[in-house]
Amino acid sequence: MKKSLKWIFLISGVILIILLSIFSALKPLTAEVLQVQPKTVEVSFREEGTVTAQKQETIYPAVQGLVEAVHVKEGDKVKEGDILLKIDTKDLTYQLAQLEEQKISMQGQEKKTYDEMNQQLVSLKAQLQGLEGQKVETNSAPYKSQINQQQIRIEEAKRQLEMAEEEYKRINILFESGAVSQKEKDDAEEALKQAKSNLKIQEDVLKLLKEQTEGSDLYYEGQKKAIKSQIALLESQLNQGSDKSGTVQYYKGMIESLDAQIEQIKYQIERSDIKAPFDGIVKDLKAEKGMPASPQAPLASIFQPGIYEIETFVLTEDVIGLKEGMAVELIQERKDKDVVFEGVVDRIAPSAEDRISSLGLTEQRVKVTIKLSEKEEVELRPGYAVDVKFVTYKEENRLAVPKAVLFPYEDGEALWVVRNGKAMVQPIVKGLENDQEVVILEGLEEGDQVIKNPQLEGLKEGKRISAQ
Repeated sequence: MKKSLKWIFLISGVILIILLSIFSALKPLTAEVLQVQPKTVEVSFREEGTVTAQKQETIYPAVQGLVEAVHVKEGDKVKEGDILLKIDTKDLTYQLAQLEEQKISMQGQEKKTYDEMNQQLVSLKAQLQGLEGQKVETNSAPYKSQINQQQIRIEEAKRQLEMAEEEYKRINILFESGAVSQKEKDDAEEALKQAKSNLKIQEDVLKLLKEQTEGSDLYYEGQKKAIKSQIALLESQLNQGSDKSGTVQYYKGMIESLDAQIEQIKYQIERSDIKAPFDGIVKDLKAEKGMPASPQAPLASIFQPGIYEIETFVLTEDVIGLKEGMAVELIQERKDKDVVFEGVVDRIAPSAEDRISSLGLTEQRVKVTIKLSEKEEVELRPGYAVDVKFVTYKEENRLAVPKAVLFPYEDGEALWVVRNGKAMVQPIVKGLENDQEVVILEGLEEGDQVIKNPQLEGLKEGKRISAQ
C-alpha cells in the first residue's frame, strides 16, 4: 500500500512539472517596445560658446606717463566723449617748451647767417669795383691786405664747413632712427656740399693771389673771376624765394622738422584725456591713480549693451561641415529650465589656433562667431556661457531606431520585432546615424514594433510577446 502511494505522488509531481512547463512556455513574455514612425534624423555636435558684445573697444593710452585721474568705475554707463581717464603730461609740456625754444634759436641763427652773408656780399662787390683802380699799379707783390682778407674768408668758410658737417651728422643719426624725412637729410647734404665748394673757391683765390705777379692783367682777371664766383655763390644762397638755395633748404628743413615734433607733442597732450569712443558700459578697468600707463597696456574696455554675439571654438575636423549663414541652436542653462533660442553663423576664422582642452590637451580649433536672430529676446551679458548646437546633416521623414536595439547577426545587424504577437529577428540595412540613432533603410516599415532590449531574458524567435 505504501509503495503504491509513493508511485502515485511521483507520477503526480511529474505531471505537475510538465503542466507548469507548458504554462510557462505558453505564457507571453512582457517586453518594452517602440513603434517605428517617420521622423527627422540629424547629425550634430555641441560646443560651449561665450557671449561677447558686438561693439566693444579696448582703451589704450596714446601717451606714456602716470595716471593722473580716473573718472569712472567698473560697470559705469558713459556717453561718447566722456572723459574716462587723464594721463599726466608734465614731461610732455617740458619737451614742448624745449622744442619751441629750439625753433626760436634756429630762426635767429637763420637771420644771423643771412645778415653775415649780405655783409660779405657788399664787401665782395666793393672789392670788385676796387680792382679796376688797382690795375694801374705794377711791379708790386700781391697786396698783403687782400691776402689777409682772403685768409679771413677761408677761416670763415672753414667754420661754416664744420657747422655743416656737424649738422649733417646730427640729421643722419635722426634719419636712421626715423625721426626726420629723406628730404631733410638731402637738404643737410646739399648744405654740406655748398660749404665745401665755398671753401675750395676761397682757397683757390688765395692761391691765385700768391701766384699772380705784380701788375699782371691775368692776376686781376683771376681776381675778378674769383670774386664774381663768390658773389654768385652768395646770391644763390641768399635767394630765399628759390627752393634750389642750399641755405634756404637747410634752414627750412630744420624748422619743418621742429614744427613736426612740436605738433606731435601737442597731439599727445591733447590725447592725454582718454575719452569714451561711443555710448557704452565700462568693463575690465585696470587703471588706478598714480600707476604708470603705456600705449602697449590696456587700461579699460567699453562695450555697447544689448547687441551681442556668441564666440565658440570648433575642432578642425568638425568645422569642415560649417558654413556662414547656417542656422544654429543656442542653449542657455538656467535653474528652472534651459532656454533655447536661434542664431546664425556670422563668421568663420580663416585659420586655426591652439586651444587647451579641459583635460589639459592642446587642440587645433577654429573660432566661429554666431549672430543672434533679431527676433530673439534673451537676457545675456558679456562673459555668459551658452551651448551652441551645430547641425551638419539632416534627413527628414526617415524610419530610425535607437542604436541600442541592434545586435550583430550573420554578416550584418538585426533587431527584434513583434509580428502577429510573436518575437522575430529582423535583419536590417543601416543608413545615416548619429550618437543615439540610426536610420533603417531596409527591414522596417512604418508602425512596426521593435523590442527595446535585445538581451531580454527568455527572448527567442516565436516567443509570444506582451508589449508594453
